[in-house]
Amino acid sequence: NGAIYLGSYEGWYSVRDECYYNESELIDGKAPTGAEVTWVKKEDSYFFKLSDYQQRLLDHYERHPDFIAPDSRRNEVVAFVKGGLKDLSISRTTFDWGVSVPDDEDHVMYVWIDALTNYISALGYPNTE
Repeated sequence: NGAIYLGSYEGWYSVRDECYYNESELIDGKAPTGAEVTWVKKEDSYFFKLSDYQQRLLDHYERHPDFIAPDSRRNEVVAFVKGGLKDLSISRTTFDWGVSVPDDEDHVMYVWIDALTNYISALGYPNTE
């Protein structure tokens, strides 16, 4: 349905944080967490189109005010989502251990995305009845 697409990225990467950072986020040449970063040249990745869900999430929060818990974090979560959601890299090509992306053996899924699919399938997804 277009929620996952093949793209690429490059930038400052922290192995410890498993995260890319924008230049503006670096503090004295390091990640905001204090972790070392290195420049990673263009790498292909599959992305989850999280940006498409920004307005849907905000609408859901408005219709279901008790959805965010604890309530003391509601403003923080809403502000974060309003700040703009970036598409999320869900695969790597720089290692070969792990679960391969279906139909693309060059890509391995991040462990957390594989775990997420297991969690939601344990809840009965995709059976919506």
